[in-house]
Amino acid sequence: MKATTIVMLCVVCTIITAIVLIGRDIPVPDTSDLSVDRPVVAAEQNAYTYFLSATNVFHAPTNRLFATDYLEGKPADEGAVEQLIATNGEAMALIEQGLACPVCVVPEVTSLDTPLDFLSPWKNMGRIMALKTRHDRLAGRYVQATDTCIALLKFGNMVEADAGCILNYLVGIAILGLGQEQAQDLARDRGFPPEQLKRLSNCLTGPEPYVPGLIRAIKAEYWIDANTLDQFRDGKLGMNEIIGDAPIRLVKRRWIPGYLFQANATKLMFADCYGQMIKDAPLRYADMKHPCLGASELNRPASLITRPNAVGKILYGMLVPAFDSLLEKKCRAETSLAATRLIVACNACRKQQGKLPEDLQALVPTYLAVVPADPYDGKAFRYVPAKGIIYSVGKDLKDSGGSTRVPGGERMYSQAELRWLAEDVVFQVEEPTLAPPTAAVPLP
Repeated sequence: MKATTIVMLCVVCTIITAIVLIGRDIPVPDTSDLSVDRPVVAAEQNAYTYFLSATNVFHAPTNRLFATDYLEGKPADEGAVEQLIATNGEAMALIEQGLACPVCVVPEVTSLDTPLDFLSPWKNMGRIMALKTRHDRLAGRYVQATDTCIALLKFGNMVEADAGCILNYLVGIAILGLGQEQAQDLARDRGFPPEQLKRLSNCLTGPEPYVPGLIRAIKAEYWIDANTLDQFRDGKLGMNEIIGDAPIRLVKRRWIPGYLFQANATKLMFADCYGQMIKDAPLRYADMKHPCLGASELNRPASLITRPNAVGKILYGMLVPAFDSLLEKKCRAETSLAATRLIVACNACRKQQGKLPEDLQALVPTYLAVVPADPYDGKAFRYVPAKGIIYSVGKDLKDSGGSTRVPGGERMYSQAELRWLAEDVVFQVEEPTLAPPTAAVPLP
């Protein structure tokens, strides 16, 4: 009897010792490679100062879809468009002041509750600048349209290049996308003057954007998550405060034993994932390893709760962004830029030689230094002169000959989504045939 008791005690002690040892956190990981350089710049030399001031005088249309509908080509009341542009003249002037600055350094984002109230107005301001570009172009005011389009492109570039977090970066590339769409429309316009086309071409020439801003945003996002883990460890944040409707009903960290949550071990998981993301950032989509996709598998607390650092793994699964989607959005932005450069070059060739080039290589070196590579598979952009289109193979990495068929197309998608959901990502080189007029867009 005594022997049995001793054996049982030994087993229990062994289990407790194992739990204690397994529950012991690792030393603080070395994440110096994820540090973010924050340039020190005077307020008057920081574009953020002027961009923020622009949000304070910005007037958004009361009809939320007014600008979007107008940009998609739906008819609108011209007086309402002109009034919206005039009302935002001061805001656009402040944006122009900011564009003269060297950088746009936003306040440091240190936690999940750091306010980012300026980002949504910036995106909406980009829509109004795009609206003004389109309005001036349709009225034949090509110089003014080009001025605003170039300002819009610079605005988006400054926002994404110095991003303080991933959301900041996404807003920047969205603004840039608005500018690229307007640049494409300008280039395709039959009446657009060659000298303005040259200005657009010069604006689009330069170092490749997107990657430095993305890397900066990823690094900043790591420190946001690391600070959040520290606050959770110290009992300053509860699970529900971090991820809303938490899968584990625990209010504060102090109720969670070390076996279930190890802050440093969790930070290392984040650091490894973010580090691989940074390695993937400059690659073509086909060459990316798409890290952190397994994070979603950790979002099943029932299967994790008995394992070491279960809460840390759940937080990892909840807080790690959808990096596969983020990487693809970067590739979309690069694709849009490459297409814009090609559309501008093709139409410059058409204006000078009276016809589109027979192949894209004919644009080199007069109109382009090199034919852009497809950001998805790394091969040269495709061109079908007979159809007047250029295209990328897109996310499926299959060349479907410039197909615009959308698999599952019976579903409803917005016009902006369709291009990226089709079998190939297709762009018209020349001005597309105008669709029949529809009902006017309601007043803003």
